Amino acid sequence: MASSPILLVSPFPSRNNGLSNYAGRYKEALERAGRRVETFRLYFWGEKTTAWKWMQALTVARKIGATSVLVQHTPTCSGPLLPWFLKAARRRGLRTVVVSHETPTTYARHLDKLPPFKAAYLGYERAVASRAGAFVVHTRLHEREMRDLGAPVAEIIPHAILNPPDREVPRAPETLALYGQIGRKKGHDLVLEAVQSRPLGTFPVLEIWGAPGVGQEQYAVELKDKVRPEFRERILFRGYMPDGAKAESFARMRLALFPYRWISQSGALAEAVSHGVPYLASDIPFFRDFQETLGCGDLFHSDDASSLAGTLERILATPTRWTDSDFDSLRRALDIDTCCARLLAHLDGWA
Repeated sequence: MASSPILLVSPFPSRNNGLSNYAGRYKEALERAGRRVETFRLYFWGEKTTAWKWMQALTVARKIGATSVLVQHTPTCSGPLLPWFLKAARRRGLRTVVVSHETPTTYARHLDKLPPFKAAYLGYERAVASRAGAFVVHTRLHEREMRDLGAPVAEIIPHAILNPPDREVPRAPETLALYGQIGRKKGHDLVLEAVQSRPLGTFPVLEIWGAPGVGQEQYAVELKDKVRPEFRERILFRGYMPDGAKAESFARMRLALFPYRWISQSGALAEAVSHGVPYLASDIPFFRDFQETLGCGDLFHSDDASSLAGTLERILATPTRWTDSDFDSLRRALDIDTCCARLLAHLDGWA
């Protein structure tokens, strides 16, 4: 007997959007597992008038005969009506699974000076978790924050490797690299400050891969302006990394840098380590959690260019301590088909 289709609600398809990419890769994984997946696009932050589309999602689910709905959730993508949808879906007998990609503190910290709005936002997150058939997160940190809110978490399923290497290329590590969407929260400016704090040639060539996120175009211009003339041959802005160039580009990376000021998960990090590239990341909670549980990298003090430069010098002066076996173990833990099987257990209601 054929399984009923799954309705996937997310920003998919949207260009240069991490959550869209995540949803698209999971759609492929669910289809490899033999499931029919219908997509429903909803992206509140980019298109405010789409908030009402949660009502339409109920109609679509009924029309296609879905018995389960998979929601890829951040507050900015889902908008204010997700709790209403989850309650209405339960009344109609729909099994809902919400995969939450951002910790509550990611947004709540911007509302510290507006206590009523902060309380309302935290109540929103509590309602989403409580009304979902299953609420899934990526990290121990996120699970702890939801527990502190009094909201249930069904399971911690790590952020899977979305773009595994498509072919084997011998590693010839020589460069430092920043990989991923460019934005102020990503801390690219810290790396430029750190690299240029030492004499020319102290560090390997730095390649900056990625396009600016929505509203971050001016920041990208500012970054280029920060590069001093003598460093322009050694700090290279490569732009968006096409799929066909990834194997060779990652093979050149000696170290991938993630100087983020805040984040609650990172597909770029998962992709880098899938190619066997060790990382140096800021010691914010997500990266600390990742490093403690999966290894294969090191940390520096967040938002501290001096700490970044000093840690970078130390790592480059010593042989790598991460073996092929370490990376193989990490890849198994983050395999998308393995993670998908765990998610399916919740979608089918037997987890």
